[in-house]
Amino acid sequence: MTYGVMFYVEKDYKTSSKKFTELLKEINVEEYVWNIRESDFYNRENLQNILEKKQILKGEKIMEELKCDVMMFWISLEGYKNESDISESNSTFISYFESKCETAVFVVDTYIFSVYSKNEDILNKAIEFAKNNYTQRIEMIENENADYFFGV
Repeated sequence: MTYGVMFYVEKDYKTSSKKFTELLKEINVEEYVWNIRESDFYNRENLQNILEKKQILKGEKIMEELKCDVMMFWISLEGYKNESDISESNSTFISYFESKCETAVFVVDTYIFSVYSKNEDILNKAIEFAKNNYTQRIEMIENENADYFFGV
């Protein structure tokens, strides 16, 4: 069974940030409430961390925050249909799989993206996006590597 996709984009702050924003649009980020578990995500103009970790934001707010010139290093987002569904997890695939988290998005070292989703439509959009935007590597996330690519 396929749970997600991991892929590399161009290792350039401007390009990878643009791809991240495009990916979020593609997977309908506005439909979710996001638990930001980890974040090194900065406005390049003032070096403010625009997506502070350990906060909850609606998808529209995330997209609004991404309108500036962004420089990202790490991010871990968990998407839920309702804020009341958000629960504490230990950042493992098993806890994600057993939770009400529907979609999880990770960026590691600026250019390594992973998307997990229990929603087949979102998962297919993420896989199609990966196929159209990867630079050197793309990998389907299945049983044998599900925990390996989960989290940051």
